[in-house]
Amino acid sequence: MSCSAKTDMIIYDLKGQILERLDTYLMNTHSAKISPCGRFVVATGFSPDVKVMEVCFTRNGDFKQVVKAFELTGHNSGIYDVAFTPDTSHIATISKDGTWKLFHTNIKYTLGESPHVLETGTYTPGVNPPRIALSPNAEVLALACDTNVSFYDTYTGKLFGTVENIYSSSINYVSFDSSGQYLYVCGERAVRILHNVCGWSTSIDTCTRLLATKQTSATVERLNKTIQECKEKLAKFNN
Repeated sequence: MSCSAKTDMIIYDLKGQILERLDTYLMNTHSAKISPCGRFVVATGFSPDVKVMEVCFTRNGDFKQVVKAFELTGHNSGIYDVAFTPDTSHIATISKDGTWKLFHTNIKYTLGESPHVLETGTYTPGVNPPRIALSPNAEVLALACDTNVSFYDTYTGKLFGTVENIYSSSINYVSFDSSGQYLYVCGERAVRILHNVCGWSTSIDTCTRLLATKQTSATVERLNKTIQECKEKLAKFNN
C-alpha cells in the first residue's frame, strides 16, 4: 500500500500490481497503515473519524474489492495516528483534540456490530504530530511526542511515565516487539530500544483482577507466578 499526503491511496499485490486506487477524502493525510493481520487498511487526516476498510479476496485468492468495514468515532478533531494489536482485536487512535482512545474491534461488522471505546486518555500535544504504538495485549499505549515517549495504562487511561529527550529531534516511529517486552523508537540515525516497564505493572494489575474471580488451581498458580516475575523485574528498575 502507498498513500500520498493528499487523498490518494493505492493497494498493491505482492508482485507490485495495482489492485485498487482509493480516494481517502481527507484533504491532508496524516498516516496510513495496513493492519498486522493484512485484512484492513486505514488512513487518518482532518476527519475526527477513522474509516477501516477491508481488502476482500475470493475463496480462490483473487482480489475482489475494498469495502468499508467499520468506523472508529468519538474524537472531536482530526486523527494523527492509529495503532493495532497483532490480531486487530483492538485499535488505538490519537487525535488533535488532545485525547487518545482504545477501541474493541473484535466485532461482527458484517452483521452491523460497531466498535466500542474501552478507554479514553488525555495527552499534552507537542509541536509535531504524535505517533503511537499499542502493545500486543493492548494493555499499554506508547505515545511519542516530539523527543519524548510516554507510556499509558489502557485499563485506567492514566500516564505511567515518560522517557524524555530520547533524541535531539522529533521521533519518527514507535513499535512494540512481538512479545511486548520492548519498544522500538526510531529517530535521527538510530533505533533505541526501551523496556516496557509499564507492561510489567499492568500485568500485575491484570493478574490481580483475575485472582479476585473464580479460577482453577492451575490458573491461580500461573497468575501468581506472573505477578512474582513482574515484581522482580520492576524491583530491578526501582533500585
